[in-house]
Amino acid sequence: MCIISDKIKFCTCVDADIDIEELNHYWVLHRYNKDKNENVMGSPVLPGHLHPMFEINAELLVGTLNTPEAFDKNIELERGDTLEVVLFNNQTDKEPLYYNFRYTGKIWKSIEPDSFDLMNRFDELSAGEIKEMD
Repeated sequence: MCIISDKIKFCTCVDADIDIEELNHYWVLHRYNKDKNENVMGSPVLPGHLHPMFEINAELLVGTLNTPEAFDKNIELERGDTLEVVLFNNQTDKEPLYYNFRYTGKIWKSIEPDSFDLMNRFDELSAGEIKEMD
């Protein structure tokens, strides 16, 4: 039913030959760039928050992000960093679920996904796979 486990890890170790967007579950960390002002446009897609498991997954993700062991290694975060999380990317019968979180300087908070804002005003810092842990 498209629900993630409450035991996940944001892994940083992904083979350089793998296209991150081909993974089933992945994350991308973005940082605001005041000098970047691109104009990427596109078509809107059906919002993921209409999916029945969207809110449950969002709560599980933000709960995990706000623990010290969320990532497999220490990542230097800055206030305003945005984490894009994509779940169920390779399902043929359903659309992937997109989540965004903003770092306040102390904790992660869930925000409305806006891929155009990320492309237009943010730089990608790092990315990785989301793995379920035993």
